[in-house]
Amino acid sequence: MNTPLDRSYKFWTMQLQNLAAERDLEWVVSTQPDAHRAAYESGLSPDEELTALADMGQWHGCGCGGG
Repeated sequence: MNTPLDRSYKFWTMQLQNLAAERDLEWVVSTQPDAHRAAYESGLSPDEELTALADMGQWHGCGCGGG
């Protein structure tokens, strides 16, 4: 049975997926059903979650200190 919370989370993840598609960032969004539930339950918007995922997915160098 779908609870209102489950429907709300499903709508939230659909928004996340749509934003990712618009920004060509589908690769940062997990396809696992509950992968983004912690962000949802923390009150993050789909845009905030996508921004955080995109930031984590960016190359920031190897950390070796070489120029």
